[in-house]
Amino acid sequence: MTLGAAAAKASAGGAVVAVQAVSAGRISDAIRPGAVRAAATAAAASAATVAEEDLAALKAGGLGILRLASFATAGAELVPPALATVKAALPHLEVSVRVAERDDALAMLRQGRLDAAVVEAHAFPIPDDDLLSVCLLSDPFRIILPHGHPLAGRRTIKLQELADDPWVDVRCEVGCCRTATDTAFRQAGFTPRRAVQADDYWPAQGFVAAGLGNALIPGLALNVLHHGVVVRRLDPGIQPVRHILAVTRPAVARMTPVQAMITALRTTADSRPHPRRGTT
Repeated sequence: MTLGAAAAKASAGGAVVAVQAVSAGRISDAIRPGAVRAAATAAAASAATVAEEDLAALKAGGLGILRLASFATAGAELVPPALATVKAALPHLEVSVRVAERDDALAMLRQGRLDAAVVEAHAFPIPDDDLLSVCLLSDPFRIILPHGHPLAGRRTIKLQELADDPWVDVRCEVGCCRTATDTAFRQAGFTPRRAVQADDYWPAQGFVAAGLGNALIPGLALNVLHHGVVVRRLDPGIQPVRHILAVTRPAVARMTPVQAMITALRTTADSRPHPRRGTT
């Protein structure tokens, strides 16, 4: 659910937490009253646990604590300036930041161990109605070539034109990023020949500069460019994109630290500079 949709739902009187012990349309006469009571008791106990977690999260926000997680690229480019803005506005705020990939971050949100997270995803909103999300930016992948590549002078390149080239296997590319690039290669009609491996996007640029392979890298990871590479756009027909989302829980969405952080993240994303050297 998006934050906007959640606000509309709440204003319409729909922000009610309901626990449904039995979801059948009609309870059979064969079910004993004791069994129904047991099911209701178990459901109530589960609801009480969730309520306790929500209360703990609310208290954490009320006491001026912000618990945040982010994947590595956003942690380098979006989170630091946004946190600086929040700390300037809320100087007594206690902040806890950890690195986590999407699945781990969403699990910690649901467990009440985080107040907000920055994650990457293919689709927006995240298809989980128990969380609230806002899209910070859409992050298209770019093709990274060495300066001497025959197609380096082009403004836009079709991925299939590079089918015979070697490629850098970027090992930090997991989850939706790997899915996005694999889908792009499949749509282009070839399986990339991955000649070398790189643990992260920056060393991948070094391999590209040395002429050992091309790479597909999302724009957010290209604010710092190796002097030996050029960045080119892919043909729109085959353009892998990831969405960067800020995600929170309904229990803490209205707390000042969470609202301040999401606002700062959106401002930072909107003002993010684009790569300059070797780009078009």
